[in-house]
Amino acid sequence: MNIVYYAHSGLRYLVLLAALAALVVLARGLSGTRPYDRPARMVTGIYTGTLHLQVLLGILLVVLGRWYPAVMGHLVMNILAVAAVTVLGAWAKRAADGKQAYKYAFAGVAVSLLLLFAGIASIGRHPFQSRALDQVQAESR
Repeated sequence: MNIVYYAHSGLRYLVLLAALAALVVLARGLSGTRPYDRPARMVTGIYTGTLHLQVLLGILLVVLGRWYPAVMGHLVMNILAVAAVTVLGAWAKRAADGKQAYKYAFAGVAVSLLLLFAGIASIGRHPFQSRALDQVQAESR
């Protein structure tokens, strides 16, 4: 379980980095007249994939017994974040207009990031705060 906890804790930095990269590329696409191109799809897909992995690790932690009441809000908000970026990303792929596709993708990343921050706040932390596993275990008792 320690490995899963530390993987979940460390992966958040990749998730945040991927979100930042996606927001930059998508904002650049919104400001131009280019079609929704491969780099935009790639950064959105990388962010979506890392976020899916992060949520799966979180669910695995709950299954393995890392449960305390605040985790429910954390879990729900993060699942909503995954749903937002997945649905809006799918809409972006199907959009006929490049500008509309960039809007959908940007909105998906931005909304999911806000939901992630709310989910992190629900367990009493901020995105860059780390706690050792023994501290978390002591707090949940």
